[in-house]
Amino acid sequence: MSQEIQLLNQSLPLQPGTAPQVLAASSNTEPTPFRRIHQLLRGRYLLAGILAGIGAVCGLVAGVVLPKPAWESIAIVRVNPVIPKPGVEDGLKTLYTQYLANALIELHTDRLIRQAMQSDEWRAHRPYAGISPSPEEVAEFSKNLTVKQMPLAQEMIQIIYDDSHKDARDVVQLAVKSVVTAFRNLWADGEGAQIDQKIQYHERAKTALELEVSADQNAIHELTKEVGDDDNAVVGARMANLIALEREVRQARGVLEAATRDRDRRRAGLNGSQAYTADEIARVDLTMLGRLNARNESQILYQDLLTQYGPAYPKVIEQKRLMELREQLIEDAVKKFNDEYFIEQRGDGSPGMAVPKDLSKLQTVLDELTNAYKTEDAQIKEILSRHAKITEYRGDIEQKRVQIAEKSRLIEGLNYEKAWGGTFSVVDEGSVAAPAADRRPVFAALGFLGGAAVPVGFLLLIGLANPRYRFSDEAHSDLNGLNLLGILPDLPDRLSDPEQASIAAHCVHQIRTMLQISGSPNERRVFAITSAAPGDGKTSLTLALGLSYAACGARTLLIDCDLIGAGLTARMNVHSPAGVLEAIANRSLPEYVRSTDVADVTILPVGSAQTLHASTLSPAALRRLIDEARKQYDTILIDTGPILGSIEASLVCAAADAVVLTVARGQQRPLVEKAITRLMGIGAKLAGVVFNRAQSGDFDRSISGASSHRSQAAGSGHNGHDQPRYGTLGKAIRTQAGHSEVNEG
Repeated sequence: MSQEIQLLNQSLPLQPGTAPQVLAASSNTEPTPFRRIHQLLRGRYLLAGILAGIGAVCGLVAGVVLPKPAWESIAIVRVNPVIPKPGVEDGLKTLYTQYLANALIELHTDRLIRQAMQSDEWRAHRPYAGISPSPEEVAEFSKNLTVKQMPLAQEMIQIIYDDSHKDARDVVQLAVKSVVTAFRNLWADGEGAQIDQKIQYHERAKTALELEVSADQNAIHELTKEVGDDDNAVVGARMANLIALEREVRQARGVLEAATRDRDRRRAGLNGSQAYTADEIARVDLTMLGRLNARNESQILYQDLLTQYGPAYPKVIEQKRLMELREQLIEDAVKKFNDEYFIEQRGDGSPGMAVPKDLSKLQTVLDELTNAYKTEDAQIKEILSRHAKITEYRGDIEQKRVQIAEKSRLIEGLNYEKAWGGTFSVVDEGSVAAPAADRRPVFAALGFLGGAAVPVGFLLLIGLANPRYRFSDEAHSDLNGLNLLGILPDLPDRLSDPEQASIAAHCVHQIRTMLQISGSPNERRVFAITSAAPGDGKTSLTLALGLSYAACGARTLLIDCDLIGAGLTARMNVHSPAGVLEAIANRSLPEYVRSTDVADVTILPVGSAQTLHASTLSPAALRRLIDEARKQYDTILIDTGPILGSIEASLVCAAADAVVLTVARGQQRPLVEKAITRLMGIGAKLAGVVFNRAQSGDFDRSISGASSHRSQAAGSGHNGHDQPRYGTLGKAIRTQAGHSEVNEG
């Protein structure tokens, strides 16, 4: 993955309370899973390939050898999607898809499998202890049983049983036959029982409807047995009578009211003593009129007979008696009328009307007419109510007869379906045992993949369990926000190869160049070199950088502030009782600085300082020493102890212009992360990381072939005469520096 290096053109001093500054930053993203796998397997690809190949071959062989050949038998049953109906077209089965799904589930239930395993044929080949098979035996049978729909015929269900035991060839066909038989008993017979239950239900419902119809018919008979069934004619006649009674009631009420008014007038003295004559009475009483007419006729006839025969003639005498009798009747009628009635005269000139003097009779007539009207009206309402009930009963009977016909049709259809055999039928009870599909290719493929994956996974676990830096770009990508200044090769203790020396020198010069160009000379002159733990090569890097700066003509001061290791003082072979502590205490630098046999390189040794003297150091005193060194030297390199294990390291890193962190191959990642956290916590300015003891592959990826070739050519003709006290890396720098001087000379 390409890395984009961002160089800060200007470094600002860190103020108290501000966040730590990173002088050289790099953009980075979270590693993808594939990149993470690459990091874990990096450097182990050859081993992973060899182990994966061995595992794949073993898995392939196991997949071919271990599986046993199997036999299978197939039975086919059909679930008919239509229901036969008598006399009409067959109809589709309601919820057929759900019905088919239920059949597929039922064929693979433990209940059906136990029923199948209890057949005599199965127990003859695979006996089991007890009344029923054990759960383990049922589970094995279920594992070997496959139930599925046929692809091109969805109503067909395949029942497949495969087995790899020794007697599999004799057992598989018996297994599918037992399953089909159990299915027929548990499913098909159950369906027949359901049909019987439906028939019984509909027959009971039909009988109940017929009883209700009979009850309605009896109710109609009771309602019509008295007056007959022709309610319309009866109601018509009674309605006419009711209308006549209503008219008579109105008339009687009018007469009573008029008689009451006339009686009241008579009682008040109006016409109270008047006696009516026969002629006046005849105007309102037709009977009286008839009697007057009969009398008049008798008088005329009497006069005629009297004129003809004389008074002694018998007919004349008889006629006279008749005339007198009629006259007497008229007089009696007039007297009776005057006693019982009075005449109500009308103002319009029409004849009046005879009104009885005794109104109780009129009231009795009115009451009788009113009662007759009410009785007739009640009888009409009763007839109408009875008619409504009869109509309701007849409508109810028609509806129930329709329901009875529907129940009869359903019962007929169910009986037909039952006689036809239901929706379940067996197409094939079980095919002859045949070799099952060879599963060895599948197991071989799985074994091949699994055998290859196991060692790779084991190596990934090793990588996860051992979080160490193994390659230089890991330090660059994992330490997000820090710049990788360069890498240093893993050199032998005695460097004898000119090519290795040239490459090492090139790497150091590259690191020095990165430090020089990442800031202005006035801002980036004091560098503290530290590490997360001892042994990461920080002292060697400090010495090598000092020689590199001197090689470019920069006056360089090396300060050994590692009070525990004092490695820089030992490497330069400087023995002085006074050193860095005395220079800080006396505030004088020149008298404690010692020269070296390298031009432009001087050293402030550790002197007699020990671990306990670290507590006497203060940030202000250390800054004063550094400020004085700035006046006299172009570059100051301070070697200090590990940042996590020494007190002086924190003081030095906080006071320096920039900090270079050394990370060696094999160092623990969490330890390095803690060191960076510590540096950022104290406000140190991080210049970047140097990856030490890199392998040749890391080095090849870090510099161009052309630069490497030129460096190799430059150092190929020089054997070097430096003393080993400079260390392997310092020797490489001295070797190239000496060669350059020879060339210039």
